[in-house]
Amino acid sequence: MSTVTSTVIAIGNHAIENEDPLVILFDQEATPELQDIAVIQEFSEPAAMKTLALAEGDTITIDENTYTIAYVGDVANQNLQTIGHITLLFAPLPASDRLGNGVYLTTTVKPAFHVGTKISYKTDD
Repeated sequence: MSTVTSTVIAIGNHAIENEDPLVILFDQEATPELQDIAVIQEFSEPAAMKTLALAEGDTITIDENTYTIAYVGDVANQNLQTIGHITLLFAPLPASDRLGNGVYLTTTVKPAFHVGTKISYKTDD
């Protein structure tokens, strides 16, 4: 098992909508337009981000809340490794029309995000 961690360093004005079951994450290189709609994370080890590969059954811990990954979209790992971008979905896994950059989590309860939130990606490699 390996763990890669990040810290939330900024939250865009339109990043967290209560009625939306998703949270868009980017690293600190995101454009100003993306920063407005995203939660910006800074990885403690940027080199580890470039090899991070999430899979079904891995976990993501957001502060004290741990979520199991139910599905990883077909471009999610590539986006995560290159620009620190994934979309976390706190919603039931749909039968079709799944987001390509989405990471669907097994619980539908979206946690609170704030500057300083710790995110841990635990993979079974």
